[in-house]
Amino acid sequence: MTTATRNRDGRHTRVSNAVTEVADLFIGGKWRPSFGTDRFTVTSPATGEVLWDLAEAVDADVNNAFAAAQAAFERHEGASPYERAEWCERIADQLEARLEPVARAISIEQGKPLAEALGEAGSAVEGFRLAAQEARALRGEMIPTHDTRKRVFTHRRPCGVYAIITPWNFPLNIPVEYLGPAIASGNTVVWKPAPTTAGIAVLLARCIEAAEIPPGIVNLLTGRLPELGRTMVAHRQAIGIGFTGSSTVGAEIARTAYDKRKILELGGNGPVIVLREADITLAAQQSAAAAFANGGQSCAAAGRILCESSVYDDFVAALAAEAARVVVGPPLAAGTTMGPCHTRDVYDRTQAHIDESLAGGATLVFGGGPVPEAATLLFRSPAVLAEVPRQARANIEETFGPLAAVIRVDGDADILATAAMSRFGLSSAIFSESYPRAIRLAERLKNGQVVLNDTSNFWELHMPFGGWPGSDSGTGRLGVRETLLGMTEVQSISMHLREGEGKQQYR
Repeated sequence: MTTATRNRDGRHTRVSNAVTEVADLFIGGKWRPSFGTDRFTVTSPATGEVLWDLAEAVDADVNNAFAAAQAAFERHEGASPYERAEWCERIADQLEARLEPVARAISIEQGKPLAEALGEAGSAVEGFRLAAQEARALRGEMIPTHDTRKRVFTHRRPCGVYAIITPWNFPLNIPVEYLGPAIASGNTVVWKPAPTTAGIAVLLARCIEAAEIPPGIVNLLTGRLPELGRTMVAHRQAIGIGFTGSSTVGAEIARTAYDKRKILELGGNGPVIVLREADITLAAQQSAAAAFANGGQSCAAAGRILCESSVYDDFVAALAAEAARVVVGPPLAAGTTMGPCHTRDVYDRTQAHIDESLAGGATLVFGGGPVPEAATLLFRSPAVLAEVPRQARANIEETFGPLAAVIRVDGDADILATAAMSRFGLSSAIFSESYPRAIRLAERLKNGQVVLNDTSNFWELHMPFGGWPGSDSGTGRLGVRETLLGMTEVQSISMHLREGEGKQQYR
């Protein structure tokens, strides 16, 4: 027997005979119940079924987790880079052995199509292996001195305990972007995942447990309330913060953690730029891929597209044709290329940006409405808007949903001015067969990454990724080596050689 209710997030929550998994907190290498009595459930945006019953962490649990992490740091700070690399390799092995069930869990819990979930799981395995490589490659240098009696060398040391807070859009891969470098560099972690995908975090913690790395290196706290994250960020034993999420929360973290090391990967809003010299077919294909992959729920998505007038109509028509090829459906179903929005907030914000643009004179060229007879209320079709006003929120704010908003522009000055109307500076893309013009334009955009003739979502794990200084897209860099360097500190050691010391006498 199955019953269905509507929860406050707009999902139909189905309570069925299916077994709901239960998990506690992972602290000091053991699964422990919370000091509090509350628990919460994780439901699928695709089916509405309850998937997990999880512990709600309280302040006492935070203190326990940081105590375990600090003790582990002090015990293993002297571990060799090769030993830390071996820990990462063992986690990768455990995750790889569970690749398909983990990918299915991502698909049903986050809502992305299974093909995308398999790609995410494979990327997470690679992330731990790359972290292992970087651990072995981490080195200092010998520094020349004026004083010939001195020898100076540098080496990199881990900093301590990191508080890591990760989002729901890539619930496995984004945590690995922090956890891999943290483990490889000798730091320890207290980790809070997004509550709506906390089950995926439990699965990764089980891989870490099975890998038999020393207890306390990684500690997992689950919970729904923002206060849990605030307590972690402000904790006196947190030497550094790693956070991927909204710019609003990131700004709050930056204020609270003013005295801590920080890697903050925050929001983004393009732009994707289509110049008159562009291959329109390619531009439409890759813009659609960037706008609708993962339901547009990516900080590098093509939420706003600036297109020059001479190719505008052709591009909009081609983009609408690409949107029509998107198959919205159950994420585990063969042929599905876009699943549901993950939360009601995403669904409603996307609709609000569409409605405001239409009120300002935009035209809905394709889609944008709910999907009839879907299993939950979170399924919606991809939307393409044309003639979007520059003052529209779709141009200025991050939609983070399946919307491609196309704005008409003319000339480099106009493009740069329109791009600058948004305070985000994460990832952008330019389509043009004129590389001199495209590169000159790229060098004037205030974005941490600019992609030429490919999706704005393009990124590989070893590449530096982060926001431009002064933007609302954060500070620091992800990208394995970049993250590892950000989580370590350079120490200089100077030695004085006394006259005659070490000299040998020869006959």
